[in-house]
Amino acid sequence: MTTASQRWTSLLRRADRRLAHRSTRAASAWGGARPFACAMTGGSATCTGSVLAFTEYLHEQGIGVVWAYQQDRGQVPRWATAVRAGSARHRYLAARAQWWVTDGLPMRIVDPDTKGGALERGPDTRLLVFVEPTVDRVGADLVDWPLLSPGQRRPHQLPGEARADLVAVPSRDVGDRAARALGITCPSVVAVPRAERLPSRDQARARLGIEPRIGVIGFLRLREAHFPVAEVAVELPGHVLLTLAADSVDAANVEVATGPADLVAACDLLVTDTSPWAPIAARAGRPVVIFAPDLRDLLSRGPGLYVRWPRDLPGPLAGSATDVVRAVLESESSGWSVAAGSAVGHERFAALIDEPAESCARVLQAMRGDR
Repeated sequence: MTTASQRWTSLLRRADRRLAHRSTRAASAWGGARPFACAMTGGSATCTGSVLAFTEYLHEQGIGVVWAYQQDRGQVPRWATAVRAGSARHRYLAARAQWWVTDGLPMRIVDPDTKGGALERGPDTRLLVFVEPTVDRVGADLVDWPLLSPGQRRPHQLPGEARADLVAVPSRDVGDRAARALGITCPSVVAVPRAERLPSRDQARARLGIEPRIGVIGFLRLREAHFPVAEVAVELPGHVLLTLAADSVDAANVEVATGPADLVAACDLLVTDTSPWAPIAARAGRPVVIFAPDLRDLLSRGPGLYVRWPRDLPGPLAGSATDVVRAVLESESSGWSVAAGSAVGHERFAALIDEPAESCARVLQAMRGDR
């Protein structure tokens, strides 16, 4: 005769089997095995930079990556598991991921404030942060984490040392400066696996319909500050000024590039602010002019600059359209060479960009503790 205790034990076993079966089906539907990395980036609409390059490398190594999208699923890299930001599936996979991967320090984190709470890390989920190579001061980066509409966001500041478990930095000097400024105590690895691959100068100009022999000045900004495209266009009528759509002006010698890679590849000289495209242009051998009228002010507030002032600036600092025109004409007169006083900084900036495969391999070794 079956006792009450035996019947109760049998019921509990059947319940455990049903729960295990449901958990297996849920895991299969929501990504199967535990994902290695979950990309947390504000740039899903323009997938570029170190996070993109590194997740592509993980895919090539047979390692799974989860990538959240805001509206358009097609914006997610093809090698990643696409999840809608803030959804139940996103929360589930993010909590199970071994690593979260993001860019920017310190992190003004933006968490989803829907369905009762913020996105949570699992008890053993670790955080990898890429510090992109820019001129700007430590602490200027803003990370939207994850990607939700403004009405779904609840911003708050989190100290880097309390969240990051590994930081990838452009150079040991930048890493030391970031550590001092932000109090970061976690390990760091020198790696900048940028994803941008530039076409040749001739390929870019042919795609944009620009004559091979004409002087081309590229304008590429990161911040919202005014760029003097219209003023420079008037002063340099014999040159082509190449911009992105946001900076286009109604002038006969201003053209719109299809993207930043074509812009940098096609130009003879790049005018930029604190954009991470500056080291990419330097690595491609293009002279760089830094148009940042407020850059000097950054020396007196905040934790300072990523680079040593003024030795490591990749080009002359311009504070007006007149300064830009002067720098352009001086470079052109010497065959589009780097300004004499900027040779050291230009070379150092070019060195910040690493070979993607080697850089990604170093990061993965550091994540696995094999350093």
